Amino acid sequence: MKINVIFRACDQVNSFNKNPRPFNLTKQEIIRISFKSLYTSIRNYPHSILIIGDKLSEEMIDFFKSYDTKIILGNYGNEESIKESIRQALTFPENEWIYFCEDDYLHTPDCFSHIFTLIKERENIFYSKKNIFLRYVKHRPELAIHPPDYPDRYRNKKRDKGYLFHTSTCHWRQVANTTFTFMMEVKNIRRFTKEMMRSAVGANDRLLSEQLFGTNDFSKKCLCLSPVPGLSNHMHMDTFTPLVNWEDIMKKYL
Repeated sequence: MKINVIFRACDQVNSFNKNPRPFNLTKQEIIRISFKSLYTSIRNYPHSILIIGDKLSEEMIDFFKSYDTKIILGNYGNEESIKESIRQALTFPENEWIYFCEDDYLHTPDCFSHIFTLIKERENIFYSKKNIFLRYVKHRPELAIHPPDYPDRYRNKKRDKGYLFHTSTCHWRQVANTTFTFMMEVKNIRRFTKEMMRSAVGANDRLLSEQLFGTNDFSKKCLCLSPVPGLSNHMHMDTFTPLVNWEDIMKKYL
């Protein structure tokens, strides 16, 4: 089992959605701590890291070169960098995993320990004949993973019904929407290539979620899970993953 990280980085734009950054961090600082936390968490597991560098400064290029990474540079823009990440994902073997990661997600040190456990134990969690889950769904679902746990999922208007699971180390809840930071096997990226390319237009993560992730019917969609509490944090003031001291984690990497 191997996870191939495709990390999209751009230090020219502070924020596409104009939300304020936490802790008075600059965009370069956000990228550095996000990448360092990712690298620290995954480095002891089978992996590769590909950087999609969009208009990167020389300073950021030198930063990424100091790690064991492959770097592809271009003048993409957000939409084209998403499309390039999809094209690159299709070059990997079908049974390997791709982690599409934007440059502003801070990871816990044990993030990938829990993710590898989920992937390793999924046969017993979802597909065992003793598992009651399969009695409620008509089709065996493929798995997708979204590492953060967004706070709006606990507000009344966003509080949806969903399945809850646990591995030997972590709880996981079903989610029906993600950003462009998520994980899938390459075989499923091939299956959803057209839908992913369409959602890349305008960086439409709502369309992405509608086309890829199911709620009850998984005949044409995946079951997407997020950890509880979250294992990563989108570094905007209004999207902090609850119940984790992200300031302490941030300080370790700043």
